[in-house]
Amino acid sequence: MRLNMSTVTSLLNTTKSSLLLKFRTNPKHPAGWIAAARSEEDAGKIVKARELIRKGCEECPTNEDVWIKACRLVNPDEAKGVIARGVKAIPDSVQLWIQAARLEHGAANKSRVLRMGLEKIPDSVRLWKALVELAANEDDAKLLLQRAVECCPLHVELWLALARLEKYDAARKLLNKAREKLPKERAIWIAVAKLEEAFGNTFTVGKIIERGIGALQREGVEIDREAWMKEAEAAEWAGSVWTCNAIISNTIGIGVEEEEEDRKATWLADAEDCKKRGSIETARAIYGWANAVFKSKKSADHAE
Repeated sequence: MRLNMSTVTSLLNTTKSSLLLKFRTNPKHPAGWIAAARSEEDAGKIVKARELIRKGCEECPTNEDVWIKACRLVNPDEAKGVIARGVKAIPDSVQLWIQAARLEHGAANKSRVLRMGLEKIPDSVRLWKALVELAANEDDAKLLLQRAVECCPLHVELWLALARLEKYDAARKLLNKAREKLPKERAIWIAVAKLEEAFGNTFTVGKIIERGIGALQREGVEIDREAWMKEAEAAEWAGSVWTCNAIISNTIGIGVEEEEEDRKATWLADAEDCKKRGSIETARAIYGWANAVFKSKKSADHAE
């Protein structure tokens, strides 16, 4: 059914009236102010939209979405003032501090705002990440990440980011510490394996992955075969071929039927899927493992 212009206009007016009624009868409902301001904005009445959202900020000062909408609607030269009032009203809003940093020009000014936010919310991973991205050099990034893992000790990505910036001995100690804090994180064990591989200690890589899987199982972690397969591919793409191979050899058989034909079909399908995604080393590792298993079984059958 096609609607004529008068019908469309009537529907829009009805919607607008409903929105107006909503925030007039319940002025503490932030979604009403946002929707009403958006309606005026869509109609090209930007001044009216700004008036509405400004009123919305007054009525709903602890709602971050209202402040974000206000920041986007006002003149650019007013935006900083709006967001400043927003973070004063909701000092623990990560979203508002991020928006405040975006409005600044230059890395130094953005960093200053993010640091102010971290004074209020020291355990915000998002703020720490944003601040680290603005670091002038690796040394500055390392200092920031050292503080970040102190404030957010249960966030593995911060530990891994810091480990990548450390030298070998320091990285090993750091990852051991991370493992103590996060005993159920497979990413840490994989990072340890990659570290050893990067420094030429390839003979230890398989043992590390094997130990890691055992440790995770003792912590009650279910070894998700598909997730580990993705980790193997990620290791390949990161240039850690030994780690890729170690992951495959230690996890490829998990959850696969014992029947020879089932295993063969599953592993061949896995290898083909990897090849299609361009993960050639992962596919090669799967083929190698499958060949070794079936060759060993054939030898055992002959021995009988």
